[in-house]
Amino acid sequence: MKKVVIILLVLVFYNCIGTKTKESTEVKVKSPILLTKEFIVDYKQWNDFAYKLNEEDDDGADKKIEKAYHDLILKYCSPDKKYQGVTFGSDADHCGEQERVIEEIIDDEVAIIKTRFKDKEFHYIQYDYEYRYIKTDEKWILDEVYLVDDDGKYEEL
Repeated sequence: MKKVVIILLVLVFYNCIGTKTKESTEVKVKSPILLTKEFIVDYKQWNDFAYKLNEEDDDGADKKIEKAYHDLILKYCSPDKKYQGVTFGSDADHCGEQERVIEEIIDDEVAIIKTRFKDKEFHYIQYDYEYRYIKTDEKWILDEVYLVDDDGKYEEL
């Protein structure tokens, strides 16, 4: 009887260790809202970097800006994402201080995060965006960012 109890205790003990190890090694999947907020911060950093570098007298600026944008796309999108040409300005299109999440829609394998950008100086200027994510291998991948207005949706990436 003692042997049976000891064997059961050993099995329970090893099972608990295995469960703890599995739980501690699992990777937390980032939510589409969190990914959107991180993208906005990273996009603003990229835009500011690109604008500053463009203002300097650097012959390799265009390549550096393109590489940094490519790295940004790779961080959030599928490696085979086809994106438009690079555009940037003195004020970023996406900025954490001015862009807020206004709605989240998740339907199994697709998520839409709607945001609103309000200019901090000119309060009447605002833009709506939709971030579209696709779930692949239990991970959310940014598929596209759309500028949304009364006439339709326009691809931003």
